[in-house]
Amino acid sequence: MSANRRRIHEQRFIHTRREDEAGEWYALDNAAIIMPALTNEITTGLFRFEAELADPVDLEAMKTALDLTVRRMPYFNVTLRRGLFWYYFEPCNTLPPIYSDSPSPCQKWDINWRGTRMFRVRGEQHRVAAEFSHAMTDGTGGLTFFKTLLSNYFLLRGIDPGAQLGEGGWSDILVSTSRRVPQEEFEDAYQRHFPKGLPFPETGLKAFHLHAEPLSKGQYRVISGVLSTSEALAEAKRLNVSLTELLAAVYLDALQQIWFETKPHPRTPLIAVEIPINLRALFPSRTFRNFSLFVLINEDMRLGMRSFEDLVRRAHYQMKLEYDRMSIAKHLSRNAGSARSLVVRIVPLGIKNVFARIFFAKFGESMLSGFISNLGPMTMPPGFAPHIRTFGFIPAPSLTTMTNASMVSWGDSLIINFGSLAQSRDLERLFFRRLRNLGLHVSVSCRLEEETHAVLP
Repeated sequence: MSANRRRIHEQRFIHTRREDEAGEWYALDNAAIIMPALTNEITTGLFRFEAELADPVDLEAMKTALDLTVRRMPYFNVTLRRGLFWYYFEPCNTLPPIYSDSPSPCQKWDINWRGTRMFRVRGEQHRVAAEFSHAMTDGTGGLTFFKTLLSNYFLLRGIDPGAQLGEGGWSDILVSTSRRVPQEEFEDAYQRHFPKGLPFPETGLKAFHLHAEPLSKGQYRVISGVLSTSEALAEAKRLNVSLTELLAAVYLDALQQIWFETKPHPRTPLIAVEIPINLRALFPSRTFRNFSLFVLINEDMRLGMRSFEDLVRRAHYQMKLEYDRMSIAKHLSRNAGSARSLVVRIVPLGIKNVFARIFFAKFGESMLSGFISNLGPMTMPPGFAPHIRTFGFIPAPSLTTMTNASMVSWGDSLIINFGSLAQSRDLERLFFRRLRNLGLHVSVSCRLEEETHAVLP
């Protein structure tokens, strides 16, 4: 194959926007292709960003801000369609509405329903939130959309950002522009950085899962803990680890207590915490589609209960070993390589869905007991920041792991949100108890209510 033909062949995998006689459409990225087979109105695949504003939300201004945002990021305003061999995204001909909010988020939103968008924006009183399907984007992409939405809203309200937005300033805020949307923003970065010829990573072992009665259908409990960011960072520094490593050890400590308190002991001895990682830090990319993988921190309970200090030290070294460009490249090679296989491409979609569920059962949530995702500090232009009380980041619901955690910081507030489909609150209780035993001050609150689904006028 000539160099030019090889380049054209590669671009077919990288560029997701296509156009044919039926019109414009987008291919799903490598991480997204299995999501439609795994999601429904309970395990929706939706994760959420939210902000409490200083003033009540002006819904008319927010709707205009949403219109501006999707015009700048049109690859978000799509619905899922089913083809003979693959799913694809079809652009919407209408602008998205704003929905009322509920204390039970991320529920009753099935992307497989015809006409359902890959995200929804919700607003009520002082809170505005955006929930995104992992079929569309990851935390980085969703956060860019959300920060752009908030910025457009504040600009419409006549608030001066106090800094330049967009290129040359706050580059993760994509204010309205007449420029053509760069195709790098919606490319499949897994395929751009696909490493050929690498060995696949070893298959992980099945991990222990919480066994608890589920909440009623339509309920998703959120328990929030708020700490001092400076206090938490000081404790991590005292233990010579990162904040993420410290909290992963806290998570493992809670899991090992539940494992040993279960009588008889669970047949699966491995407890494992997944830590999502942003691949853009290792492989440069401007995409706002999915571009993340994960590191697993695990312990074998057959060896006995470990001290907390031991868990902290081992979490640190496991993270150092696994969060490595070459180690991550092996996972990238396995995951991205399947979409290039001619055999896979010609298999009908119905059969692909069956194998997608098998693949996810083997290489997905069966390998982890839960996850904790840290997006780090939230930042906004200095003129906007005083108008925001706090931010939140809520993980996608899972009936396999039942309970998972996400966190962000805003100023000196570290906000840790547990999202759960389980009636039991043991994991959250043990997690926050350990933080208090470390001398950290934690304020804990809970919200839970039946999901609503009203469109605001």
